Amino acid sequence: MQTIRSTFATARVNKLIGRAFSAAAVLLTAESTLNFLGQLKYLSDLYAWLVAIGLWSTTATFFYSFWFGAARYRYLRIHAIYVIGLVFVWPLLVNEPLPTDGSFYPWIWWSTDTAWIAAALSFRRRWAIVYFFGLNLIIQIIFSTALGGSHGPVALITDYWFTILTNGTASVIALLLRAAAERTDAANAEAIESAILQAKAEASSREQQRMDALVHDRVLTALISAANASSQAEVKSAADLAESAITKLNEVARGEAKGPVFTEDLFSSIITATQQIDPGLSASISEAQNWLVNQDVASALTEASLQAVQNSVLHAGGKAKRELFLKATASEIKIVIRDNGRGFRPNRIPKGRLGIRVSVIARVEAVGGQVHISSQPGQGSTVVLEWTKP
Repeated sequence: MQTIRSTFATARVNKLIGRAFSAAAVLLTAESTLNFLGQLKYLSDLYAWLVAIGLWSTTATFFYSFWFGAARYRYLRIHAIYVIGLVFVWPLLVNEPLPTDGSFYPWIWWSTDTAWIAAALSFRRRWAIVYFFGLNLIIQIIFSTALGGSHGPVALITDYWFTILTNGTASVIALLLRAAAERTDAANAEAIESAILQAKAEASSREQQRMDALVHDRVLTALISAANASSQAEVKSAADLAESAITKLNEVARGEAKGPVFTEDLFSSIITATQQIDPGLSASISEAQNWLVNQDVASALTEASLQAVQNSVLHAGGKAKRELFLKATASEIKIVIRDNGRGFRPNRIPKGRLGIRVSVIARVEAVGGQVHISSQPGQGSTVVLEWTKP
């Protein structure tokens, strides 16, 4: 069975964290800019402006990405790396002697606040820790020299631990929120997989009962034919029937007699499984011509239906109502999942939303079906799964 990865909670939390951080970064950048302008008299104008514009560009890039774009965390990584370079080029920017009474802080100090959190959010954990303590140490070394304001030991220690407490706390909170979202996604994925397994088990149970009845009929027919055989041809026919019955019995014993599923059994399993995800879901069958459906197709439609319901539960809002409509004509199966929730724009589905792209659309298309999604903000959502006999 295909593993389902529901990334809705993680994607949403990541975007919210990115938006909150980028908004704070804009404020810190504004403060940094004021200090930059005030310190221009100590700096080489051309190089200082080039460096500052580069820093502002990295901040503007990740701000745009989280508020108006696709929320790319790689822009945070670029920002963090740029600030490392900025710290090392600081000595090259200084053109005049700086105040040495311990009151001067280079304007790049305010950019490191955003860099530390950006690294925590976008780097692997061990590299984020190395970045955090390493950059902090380099900054304090610069502060201890004439190029950083000649701060005394007490000020250096105070600044060091203050940075760890403030930026470290903000980073840990953000990472804890992300971890909680990942656990929520894992629990959701596990619930969906459990529902799919149960639906398949129910459909297989019904199919097994059908196969048992079929084998029973074959054995009974073989026995009756053998008992009534009066000619060589009838004896041979009875022997063939007996051989066929024995073959089928062996298949059942080995578990190889799993065949297609009737549409009625498929619909019943889907209704049972989806109502486990949402007990308030309203389900109805408008038409159900009973014919056999290949197991791969039945699995795909079941998984896609469950994922569509799960997406609605996560995305539509707590007060949304969901409806499930099922229909089987002589050659087509149609499943409709509808809610009256907050809706969304289908053409803006993030690439990380694997629940829609993989477990709904790709899963159905892989067995020759089609998926149609209709939704608008504030107008609910409708997901239509269609599969036609080839």
